[in-house]
Amino acid sequence: MKRLKILLLVVTSTALQVVASDAFGQELGANFNHSPHNIDFEYLERSTVDWIRTTPRVFQYINGRRDIDSDDGLAKLIEAGERGYRLAFGYRWDFRQHNVRVPPPGSAQESEYFEYARRMLERIGPHVQILKLGNEPTLETLEEDMLPGPDGRIPIVVFTERLLTEVVEPHYARHSDWKRPDVYVGSLVHLYTIKARESACNEALIALAHNNDAIHGLAVNLHIFGLRGIETSFRYIRERMPDKPLIVPEFSLHRLYQQRSNERLGETPAGKAFAEKYKRDPEWKMHEWYTMANTERVSSSEWLDLMLSRPWYPVHYLQSFFKHYRQYGVVLATYPIIQQHVTENAQEDNKLWFLNPIFCPISLQLEADGTYGRNPLAYNDFIDLVEAGRPAQASLKD
Repeated sequence: MKRLKILLLVVTSTALQVVASDAFGQELGANFNHSPHNIDFEYLERSTVDWIRTTPRVFQYINGRRDIDSDDGLAKLIEAGERGYRLAFGYRWDFRQHNVRVPPPGSAQESEYFEYARRMLERIGPHVQILKLGNEPTLETLEEDMLPGPDGRIPIVVFTERLLTEVVEPHYARHSDWKRPDVYVGSLVHLYTIKARESACNEALIALAHNNDAIHGLAVNLHIFGLRGIETSFRYIRERMPDKPLIVPEFSLHRLYQQRSNERLGETPAGKAFAEKYKRDPEWKMHEWYTMANTERVSSSEWLDLMLSRPWYPVHYLQSFFKHYRQYGVVLATYPIIQQHVTENAQEDNKLWFLNPIFCPISLQLEADGTYGRNPLAYNDFIDLVEAGRPAQASLKD
């Protein structure tokens, strides 16, 4: 990936703004999180993207739930690469989920983990353009491994750097005919909070990305309560790492939707008008409408009108995200394409991820041609942003 040059403009002693000084599109791709087996080439084509991002769970291979040599998810990534898609691949290390400590440097356990990481690269490595050393380390690591040890070093940061020096660099040195991918650290999360911005682990991960010439840049995930959180997150990073590219593998208004899930449909005059138009109970909570949509399917016009009746909903939110991406030097962001893991009872766990994808086979009625319903909150802007961010050269798939 072409290096994006950044110019810092100091506005005040405490504020800075990052301005792209080199023409480079902020590319938009498809995110499949830890489920590459869900890659659907028909809807990738319909989304017009060039990039696919995924972060398989390494412990599923370590624990024998999946086999590296026969895994259908890794096979999908190979097929995607052969079809000309660019792959942004990352390792997901679920230490916290498995209640496992980060292994000490040079230990037998570290060697075992690194062997699985190496074998994954061996299978898909020729097709990877971006390689992320972790997924969301501060969410997936036990607290004690995010604090400085007696030697002053933070275990997850040491592990991240050694993954680069002990696995990635030697592997691509052995395969000199393979293009070495751009390596990223992260993704950092919740940077709109004071707690995250005061985290010693986040500071050390940013410093690793900033100071190590073998690392191309930093990743940040932006699941936010409001658009102001984007600015807060980027300013924090750019004060510490002013001149390397950023990527945003995940972003959404998920926490805003969660925050408002108990709001009544008829909370406002516009909401009452919405309820009357679609014959919905104005006393329903938002999560009750979501539950109905996930069990009965709704029209795209009803979905759109519901959100337009909310004074807090930022219309064309994808465009707002990308305004900040252009300002702060984000070279790639990826977004969910197809609904997955949709809960029928939206109140039960309040996981509202199904509101984000651009194709919604579960919550939306099918299109006239029988294809999955297109999310009216995101589809048109998504297609426009993919095209606007595509580099001048033709797509690799052309």
